[in-house]
Amino acid sequence: MTDKEQARSAAAEPTAADPAATAASLLESLNEQLLKQVADGVGSESLNRQIVESINLLNTQLATQTPVVSALASELLVRQASGLVAQSAASYFDGVTKLALAAQGVLLRKMTESIVNDELEIASESALGALNTHLLVGGAAAVAAATGALDGEGVDQALERINQSIARFSANLAERAANA
Repeated sequence: MTDKEQARSAAAEPTAADPAATAASLLESLNEQLLKQVADGVGSESLNRQIVESINLLNTQLATQTPVVSALASELLVRQASGLVAQSAASYFDGVTKLALAAQGVLLRKMTESIVNDELEIASESALGALNTHLLVGGAAAVAAATGALDGEGVDQALERINQSIARFSANLAERAANA
């Protein structure tokens, strides 16, 4: 292409307008138009007096309520955040529970196979592992209880029972090992 052809094609292509500049020029032209209307006497005097008074009253009331309205938004965000935390804790509890149940299934199968094969020590370890998966569920329940998704007292009682069961089973295993 020659220089003249490039100049013609550049002139034919529209240039992209800057959005900020376009908005600024539009605002400036609107301000000029409003100032012209005020100068010409077209303003609140030509409007219905009751409407103008109502608008002024509303503006005054809104101005006095601005601090309350601005504080309301942050309060709503805080309340929403606590709900989201509780929902996340409940989802976490659900996921850990499913994982623990899957692990228990594997451990109980291994325990049953070990009993059939007369491998009581391996069966006892599998049973202890199955009991320990309850601790995973209990820990997840404690997290959920801390956020208010579950009842805290019920979770504490369940964790205490789990700990007692594991302690009794471990003591029983130790006693059997000592007698053997």
